[in-house]
Amino acid sequence: MKELARVFLPRFVLALLLSLGLAVACAVVAAETPECAGADVFTTPREALLREKSVPDARIVARLPQGTRLVLTEARDAYWKVEAPGLGSGWISREVGIVFSQDPASTGELVTVGRLFGRNESNRRLAASLLLRASERRIESKTPDPEVEVLLGETAERIAASTGPYPKELGIVEKPGPTGPRGVYSGAAFRRALEFLSGDARPERTPLRDRAAAGALRAQYSERSASLAALAQETDAWLALIEIAEEPSSLRSGAERSGAAALSLGRYLLALGKLDDLRQLEERVGSAGARVTDRLRDATDGARLSARAAILHAMRGNGTPAFPQEARVTVGVKTRVVRIDGKLGTLQLTCETQVGGTHDVTPRKASVPILPVPGSLRISPDGRSVAWVEVAGPSVLVPVTTSLERDEPAREVAFLSTGRPLRDRALAHVVSTLSGFSKDGQRLGLSIQAWNQTPGPAPRYSVVSMATGELLFETSKDLKSFERLLQ
Repeated sequence: MKELARVFLPRFVLALLLSLGLAVACAVVAAETPECAGADVFTTPREALLREKSVPDARIVARLPQGTRLVLTEARDAYWKVEAPGLGSGWISREVGIVFSQDPASTGELVTVGRLFGRNESNRRLAASLLLRASERRIESKTPDPEVEVLLGETAERIAASTGPYPKELGIVEKPGPTGPRGVYSGAAFRRALEFLSGDARPERTPLRDRAAAGALRAQYSERSASLAALAQETDAWLALIEIAEEPSSLRSGAERSGAAALSLGRYLLALGKLDDLRQLEERVGSAGARVTDRLRDATDGARLSARAAILHAMRGNGTPAFPQEARVTVGVKTRVVRIDGKLGTLQLTCETQVGGTHDVTPRKASVPILPVPGSLRISPDGRSVAWVEVAGPSVLVPVTTSLERDEPAREVAFLSTGRPLRDRALAHVVSTLSGFSKDGQRLGLSIQAWNQTPGPAPRYSVVSMATGELLFETSKDLKSFERLLQ
């Protein structure tokens, strides 16, 4: 009967954890575990008291955070005597601890309880301590378990996403962030899992290998890479995972990370004139998006990644270099040629006026292009205004305009017109194109598609006044009215 209870203890523990809560469950585990010297003891509440003696009013030696691992040296009715790392010996109440002996069955119980507690934020630090000890025991007994390592890594990641301080033994370090320090997990458990899985080609191991690979990449690229070479490596690593992974959470992780990295890389490639590389990146991201969509039929991850491939396509424009580019118009005997030229970081907008054999070239010093979409430069039919699409960020392509009559800063149309274009500008992804000026040069037509998760069914078409920037018309369906306003 005792052997039967031992075999089914993990299921019994799970049921109790779900129905009765942590304290009762810990008591059950403790009751079923021999309290031999050398057993592992873990503190369960947010804070446990280590006392000098086994009485309630004894001097407090230390306050132990949840999940502190102790070594049992003596058991009494209400207290355990334990060895605490760096603190020596002391006593803790049985009510604040859970004990696991050194036998293999107890190691399995460490994993069972740790797996369940890892889903609960209030007990996650305890779960990580249990899984870490299970990992150590497996390795010490030369029976390493990659599943334990992946569970440990994913639990440590969730702890790193919470506020500190963090248990040092988990390999979480604090790094500065935009809103204060943040935790970053080292990924050690994921790398161990990949090591243990190397050479194991069994199909049933594939999901575990995918999770380990995704976790290792999340740790390796905990921050967006800054240099071109690093961004290329990061993007390639995530896309390579998507191209072979089958496990859903790994595909979701890869889709989000590869999409974000690819957009940053694409902007670099455009700026450096590497247009073939940009085209190849677009195609690869598009194929990855299609694969994620096929594997995750009921999720939006594939559509989101495919939409980012569409941004890369829009970033390429007409396939020519971003600079130099020019646009020209003839009004009577006067021809105006506007150019964006120069070097990256010091681009200039110049306006050349040609009358007969005379040429007057005027730099528009206040209007400084940053990174225009290739082929997007437009000059109004009256020669008084100019517009182009600016790659303002990795996922933001916005229309800008300026006067050729006055040397004034180029301004985003959204900030001039306010209304819907300005609201769209606040979303995570913005893709704009210029439809062109009206024949009298007084109105500018443009389309904007903006989204956070996935794009809508159609872009929003708008017409703005060049004199005031006022939004004159917008629609997503009535294209005939839109076209009439540009006549």
